Formats: sequence, C-alpha cells, structure tokens
Amino acid sequence: MILKTTVLALLISLGCTTAFAQAGTADCISGKLTTGTAEELQTLTDQLVSSLPQKDFYLIGEAHTYLANNDFQFALIKSLHEKGIYNIANELPHATCFLFNEYLQTGNDSILTWLMPKASYAVLKKVREFNLTQPAARQVRYYGIDYLDADYDFNNTYHTLQWIRRQIPTGNLPLDTLIDGCLRKGQLLQQDIAILHTQLEAQLKSQEVIYRNHFGRYYDDLLLMSGNMIGNRTNRDQLIFKSFQTLYSILEKKQSDKPRFLAFYGIGHLENLGDFLIRDAGSPVKASVNKIGIQYVNCLGGWREAQLRDDGLYQLKKKDLAELIRYSKSQSWKTAFLTDLSCLSFKTGRSMDAIFIFNSYGDRKMTSWKFD
Repeated sequence: MILKTTVLALLISLGCTTAFAQAGTADCISGKLTTGTAEELQTLTDQLVSSLPQKDFYLIGEAHTYLANNDFQFALIKSLHEKGIYNIANELPHATCFLFNEYLQTGNDSILTWLMPKASYAVLKKVREFNLTQPAARQVRYYGIDYLDADYDFNNTYHTLQWIRRQIPTGNLPLDTLIDGCLRKGQLLQQDIAILHTQLEAQLKSQEVIYRNHFGRYYDDLLLMSGNMIGNRTNRDQLIFKSFQTLYSILEKKQSDKPRFLAFYGIGHLENLGDFLIRDAGSPVKASVNKIGIQYVNCLGGWREAQLRDDGLYQLKKKDLAELIRYSKSQSWKTAFLTDLSCLSFKTGRSMDAIFIFNSYGDRKMTSWKFD
C-alpha cells in the first residue's frame, strides 16, 4: 500500500512538473512574440527587419509549397529595399532567373508562360510594379545559384538562349555556333546542357573582351549560368556557395554599393549554406548573415496533395517545437515573429537569429514548389 501511494505521488508529481514546464515555456514564448493578422504581414515584417542587426545577407529557411512563402518574400523585398538590398539569390539556376529578370524589365507576359513549372508567378508581377517606382540602380533582380532540374530548367535554358539570340544577332563566333546548335535541337537534354556550360565557361573566361563586347549585358548572365550544377546532389551547399562567390564578383563590379542579398532556401540549408556564408574564409559576407527560420502551423502544403501540416523548424529540440506548435494553435493570430529565442533550445550545432510563424495561414497550397 505504501509502494502504491509512493508511485501515485511520484506520477502526480511528474505530471505536475511536465504541465508546469509546458506552461512555463508557453508563458515565456507568449511574452516575447510579436503577433498580427494576415493583413498585418507587412507591418510585422518591417518590425522584424528593424529588430535585427543590419547584415549583408538575409537567409530565410522555408519549407516548400506553402502559400505564405511568396507573401513573406514580397514583404521582405519591400522592407529590405529600404536597407539597400535589391539582390535576390535563388534556389534555382540562373537560366530560370534570367527569364524572371527579363520579365521584370520588359513586362512581356509571354515570358511567364514559357516558364516551368507552370504557375501564375504573381509575386513577380508585384515585384515589377514595385520596381517601376524605383530608379534602375535600385530595382530588384533575381540571380540563380543552384542546380538545374531536368523537369523544368532545361526548358527554361532553351528559352533563355532563344531570348538572347533574338536580342544579339550571331557574330559567327564559336559561342554563337554553340548557341545556334542548341536552338536547332528544339529541346535540350542533359548532355547538351553539360556541353553548353563547359564551353560557355571556357570561352567567356578566355575570350572575355571579345564576348563582353559581343553579348553586352548578357555576358554576365551567361557566365553565371555556366557555373550552375546540373541535377540535384546531396551535400550540394559548397557548390551553391561557389556560385554565390561568382555572383558576388559579378555584382561587385556593376553595383556602386556593396552587394547585399535576400535568399529563400529550403530550411535545411540554414546550417550548411549558412555556415559557408558566415564562416568560410572566402565568403564575401563572412560574419554578416541573418538566418530566419519559418515555422508553419496548421498550414496547407505538400508536394502532391494539399494537407494541413505543422512544418519547418526541425532544428528545435522536439519538446520545444511541440510546445511552440501547441501554443500557436491555441491562439487566433496568423503571423508572428520571435527574435529573443532564449525560451527555445536548438539541437547541437544549430542556431537562428529569428523565427517567423504562420498560423493557419492561407486557404490552399502553392501552385508549384517555389512560386505560386
């Protein structure tokens, strides 16, 4: 009887301790969160940017397919623009981002219909309208530093070459012959892209004066394209970082101010790519990176079928992540951010500068994985 009583008392004590710990974490979180409605996303984003130290690179960790991502991207574009940030480094190859930029400059809606995957690209339309209010040197541009996906980006590369050829008539140079040969194929295969990249890089670097004169403003686009990897690879962050170094060296020569960046990447890259950016001796933004992770609570997402999901911050210790989700679900706000992360514990070697939370945000998932 004494043993049963002791065990019962211990169980009650443990239950109370767990409940107290949960209440303590929730109270701690609630006291540090800045919250708002879906309509107040821009206001909260402005407050988030103001509350962080100014850095040269803002690396946002997203889970793909959530409608919130493009809304947050546009809000950050407007907030960070006031800080002198106009360059968006993308989890895409530059042949795709090239088409983004040509749309932003021309407003030619046909370009958006060529892009794969198919989507409305509504955020690009918003960015174009925003750019029209800015001088040319302060307009937002996208730069691709990641891999080509055979399902989408081989098509986009073909259209990029087609666009460049329309603007730059052939000069019967070796790269003209190469590009025209690609265009005659009607579509590009992996081996075509591999040859294209190899020859572009070799010729553009060895005959820079000739090709800068010939391709004009497209020279740098072709050079950045040539360094993008073909196909996804595990542990690809070092190659992404190498492409970023190329991008930085290009922009450093073209922009009057030091190039500064916004990037939305899969949340797993916050550590790997983030570490290269922050710590590598060759990083042009060394020790000047803000890492912001997104947590989605009860939001619609998914690669195939839309499902309500809790997704995002796997870097947090499980009990703290569970409590953050539980607390968020008990609240009516739709958007929130946290810059004081002392209430939460990260797994070993993980860290962030801020967390942004979307709570039951959006009425559907994205049309595609990266752009709606």
